Amino acid sequence: MTGTEHPLVTDYLATIEREASFLPAGRREELLADLREHLAVAVGDEEDPKAVRTALERLGSPAAIVAAARAEEPEAPAAATTAVPKAQQNRTRTVVTAVLLGMTGFAGLAGSLPAVVALIVGLVLLWTSDAWDRGTKVLATALTLATPVVVALGGFLLAARFGPTELLVILAIGIALPATAAVRLLRAQPPTA
Repeated sequence: MTGTEHPLVTDYLATIEREASFLPAGRREELLADLREHLAVAVGDEEDPKAVRTALERLGSPAAIVAAARAEEPEAPAAATTAVPKAQQNRTRTVVTAVLLGMTGFAGLAGSLPAVVALIVGLVLLWTSDAWDRGTKVLATALTLATPVVVALGGFLLAARFGPTELLVILAIGIALPATAAVRLLRAQPPTA
């Protein structure tokens, strides 16, 4: 039995291979080949477990070897792989914000609780986002908050002659203002790379 076939050595190499799974396959194989070569010389034909353990301890723990390999890896590939999900996450958040604010007019027709929840969540997402500048946020907020004011004011001013036409006009305005805010938000956001 050669040094790399000893059970302690095979366990040692298997541990390193498992812990180094983050490495690209080529780099991982290169690391394992270097270790096998070194262990073939260090262990040789030794079968005594104590001597093999001593040779492995001199080489270093699997965790230390994997940490050294990690330190040698460039940081750029990791940053590139995380940029895509982050961009997708930002895109999803901006679409959800615009839809929530745009739907407040329809939600207002369904009842006050859904409209209030959609309005609050949408405004919180809007004002905590970096996707839009302050002017766009103010415009979207004003258009969305104008809806209940327009509906209430229209109902008050047209109370004397409130008919189906007036109702349809008030409802159309109540739906159009938040929808306009949503369209403005979607158009103002920067395109994803």
